[in-house]
Amino acid sequence: MTALQAGVLMIGSYRPDRIVSNSDLAPELGVDEEWILTRTGITERRFAGNHETVISMAASAAQKALDAAATSARQIDVVMLATSTHLNQTPAAAAIVAAELGCAGPAAFDISAGCSGYAHGIGQAAALINAGQADNILVIGSEKLSHVIDPDNRSVAPIFGDGAGAALVGRTESGHIRRTVWGSDGTQARLIRQEPTWEELRAAPTTTTTPFLHMEGTEVFRWATGAVPRIVSEIADAGGITLADVEVFIPHQANLRIIDGVARKLGWQDESVVIADDVRRAGNTSAAALPLAIDDLVSSGRAKPGQLALQVSFGAGLSYAGQVFDLPQVA
Repeated sequence: MTALQAGVLMIGSYRPDRIVSNSDLAPELGVDEEWILTRTGITERRFAGNHETVISMAASAAQKALDAAATSARQIDVVMLATSTHLNQTPAAAAIVAAELGCAGPAAFDISAGCSGYAHGIGQAAALINAGQADNILVIGSEKLSHVIDPDNRSVAPIFGDGAGAALVGRTESGHIRRTVWGSDGTQARLIRQEPTWEELRAAPTTTTTPFLHMEGTEVFRWATGAVPRIVSEIADAGGITLADVEVFIPHQANLRIIDGVARKLGWQDESVVIADDVRRAGNTSAAALPLAIDDLVSSGRAKPGQLALQVSFGAGLSYAGQVFDLPQVA
């Protein structure tokens, strides 16, 4: 069995300046603020401006992590960027981010795994370091979802937000990233999708509407509250711990109702486990959600570096991934 050497050393974050409250969205959607809050648990979210891109937000979050860890960009061996909203198929956004940071020609690639992309990246980073393939890796989640949602679609528009989070993963004596549990259920792929497809738009550009993100919210809720507690138990087992050992739970910040439902099934309804709820103020930021949630927990003092954490994320595919690790410092 490969010896564990990799740990999350630092988290950097980037949150756009523009705050969009429920009172801003409600009139456009033909609902009231309470309607949004009851269904999502979200009170506000951040929307990026025209000057803020997937690439610029990723670079800013990564630079914060590097600066706080006193690590040079030239020490980075690999840059992974998890995103679903870099709309150019090529080149990969990660390579551009690496160049903007001043990295010295690292391996750089994007991860397309929906909301679970960041957790997939952490698993890949740990495997590379444990195998001796790399020493320092940046795993970044960056999303500009405000540009891929229909502002008139009340089942989607209130949920998503923009932002970026970056993890510096490196060798450490303690606080190792444990074995990753990941998988997918392609039979449920239609639940979160782009519609129409780019192929449909290309075939009939004058009559096809703009491709937007669509989601079957009720079915996603049922899948998540049913499958995620089982996946969390598998992550704990793979990490060599019990659910009772978990001090901090960082679930995907999809919807507060899903988070509450999963926590209830796991028996985490008291204050024995700190549960991330950054979704309240950030919305669902997809691949950026986990690092942003860690930043919120640690910077607010609700959780402390070194505590034993379990993170899990799920999204389009349907894909999922998660692992046990020790909470890092945040920039």
